[in-house]
Amino acid sequence: MSLSDTKPSPAALASAAELASRFDPFRDPYLADPYPFFAEARAACPIFYSPALNYWIVTRYADVRRIFQSPKLFSAANALSPISPLCPQAQSILAQGRFSADPVLTNADPPAHTRVRRLANIAFTPRRVAAMESFIREIAARFMRERFVNGRVDLIRELAWELPALVVFRVLGVPDRDVPRVKAGAENRQLFMFGHPDKEQQIDLAGGMATFWNYAQELVEARSAEPRDDFTSDLILARDHELPALSTHEVTTVVFALLFAGHETTTSLIGNTLRRTLTDRDAWNEICRDPRLVPSAVEEVLRFDSSVIAWRRRTMQAVEIGGVAVAADANLLLLIGSANRDPEVFADPERFDIHRANAGEHLAFGHGAHFCLGAPLARLEARVVLEEISARYPSMRLAQGQTLQFLPNISFRGPRALLAEWEC
Repeated sequence: MSLSDTKPSPAALASAAELASRFDPFRDPYLADPYPFFAEARAACPIFYSPALNYWIVTRYADVRRIFQSPKLFSAANALSPISPLCPQAQSILAQGRFSADPVLTNADPPAHTRVRRLANIAFTPRRVAAMESFIREIAARFMRERFVNGRVDLIRELAWELPALVVFRVLGVPDRDVPRVKAGAENRQLFMFGHPDKEQQIDLAGGMATFWNYAQELVEARSAEPRDDFTSDLILARDHELPALSTHEVTTVVFALLFAGHETTTSLIGNTLRRTLTDRDAWNEICRDPRLVPSAVEEVLRFDSSVIAWRRRTMQAVEIGGVAVAADANLLLLIGSANRDPEVFADPERFDIHRANAGEHLAFGHGAHFCLGAPLARLEARVVLEEISARYPSMRLAQGQTLQFLPNISFRGPRALLAEWEC
């Protein structure tokens, strides 16, 4: 199979090798701002190989989209695999901690993925998502009332860090008091699976992974014994005609995934949304005057500065991507952040434009069978937060002189702090 009819020129091949030598997603300048590298790589070549990572890096929208929609050719099996091979001590800690998250959803392929996804869709209904709006608005309003004082605030620490966790906790049936515990576990998992930890860090992170897994397992066991009106209980009870019900272990794996992806990526989405709209004063002023622009602004943020800038696949057979031969069982890193700024799809892609007609064609939530289960809830949370803040604080601006920090990992991107000021 070929994903492109154009063979790379010798100059392009040389450029690809040079790009690979500079590709380091765990350090600055890439970590601080990957988009200049994305633009350079996308213009130079559709794909290049990184020996340091042992991944082929895919840069262009058409190729990324086709790979997402072709699960028979491109497996999701490596989507959650640690980037760095685990040392024996870390593997032992996971085993002793009874960690056993088998592939069931994000890193599963059809037909196994199809069954789990159908049952998860039964539990994660549009009705359940829509019913969360008043709760989200109530939390946002309370946080602003209690925490936005003296004309200065860290929008991440005082709002975006906790709000998505409380929302997904309500969905899953987790007590609010466990926010710090679950947020710490989620950051641990992010570094373990998507970071580049050394041996000592792996050992430390492995213990946290096992603890986080056992937390999810205890929640599922409690709901199995005493179901409630929450997603975890509905997932346990979900039925679809001839499909076998999910096992307790399968439900635990789905809940374990949502205890991470269900809030960490939304924390980053809210942070990116507030950063980009507050930076573009014309956009911010338009939103303040007309809140009907908020949904389109959120879509443009998802395109322009997604909270997931890269995702992974593995080739099932030898293929050509961008005219380059890629062997079977090769790792692919799909640069979603690059694809979302591809000028072949988005006119003037480096410009943030809340009126962009095709912003919704972004790949921030993936594409095809593995399209993000929580996308409607993430969109809802970002929309409500932007509506509430723009209505209450039209004079808000980002504080001058701050240097944004990002967690060193290959896939997820959002500011760890975001200071803002307004006129009291």
